[in-house]
Amino acid sequence: MDAETITDAVSMMPQDFRRLGNMSMLGLLRASGYLTCPEAITEELLERAFVAQPERIDAWVLLSEDKRTSEGWYIRPPRACYIGATWEVGYHPNGPRQTFPGAARACAFFVKREAEDLRSYIAKVKE
Repeated sequence: MDAETITDAVSMMPQDFRRLGNMSMLGLLRASGYLTCPEAITEELLERAFVAQPERIDAWVLLSEDKRTSEGWYIRPPRACYIGATWEVGYHPNGPRQTFPGAARACAFFVKREAEDLRSYIAKVKE
């Protein structure tokens, strides 16, 4: 698979998770092809995918809000609608946080970190 195809599959993971109902996010990451070339799936490619399909951002935000974990990455849209309102991506509870002026950029940053966390977990399970 090429990087564009893998990026598309990764960007759709929350929608596929809800639609399929029988596949974990780990399984979806495996099926996407991400594990074969994680370095090729850049934040820039992800951002382009989210600009082209902005409804996918909403799916990632919902996934983040639905998490029930003691730690992990999250994405939070602006709390108010005003010029200069920013998106926040961080690691709960006490990890780094960054703000972004746009949804696509913030989501790309978030998804890359989520994918890498999942990849790390898969690697540990294999050991």
